[in-house]
Amino acid sequence: MLNERVKNVLQYLAWLVFFLFLLYAGTVAVVAKAAKPYSQQKEKVAKLVKRTSMKQIDKYYHLSRGVKSYSASGKTSKGKAAYFIYLPGKHKAYYYSASDGVSESTVKSSFQKSYPKKAIKEVNLGWYQKQAVWEVTAVNADGSYCYAIYKFKDGQLLSLVDKL
Repeated sequence: MLNERVKNVLQYLAWLVFFLFLLYAGTVAVVAKAAKPYSQQKEKVAKLVKRTSMKQIDKYYHLSRGVKSYSASGKTSKGKAAYFIYLPGKHKAYYYSASDGVSESTVKSSFQKSYPKKAIKEVNLGWYQKQAVWEVTAVNADGSYCYAIYKFKDGQLLSLVDKL
């Protein structure tokens, strides 16, 4: 009788481990499938950047404000900063040298001066209203989010959405 009980418990544990493994494998598959479009676009941006004078990619960006855009910042062979924006839906790409606009650090400092009580979470380069923009994502003291969009060309604030 005891032997039969042990056998039943072991069988139950084996099925439990099997179902937990299936759940884990399913979760990994869903996450991998969800991340695939981003990684494919990142590879596409890296491939397109090779056709420009940018020789080193320092950072990748992604922005979706009506138009999906994948971007990269980096340096040319002469060590100058450069930016690249790819719009996969329109099959268009834009290349900017640092002198064509403002840098990520300039936008960050401008945002911090204007909104000192907000903590910056991330900054993304992308496309909005037919122009290159920087988007700043920040968190307020109460935990709500704030989004600010700055023009790449001159660093002027285009849009601010607060308390989300």
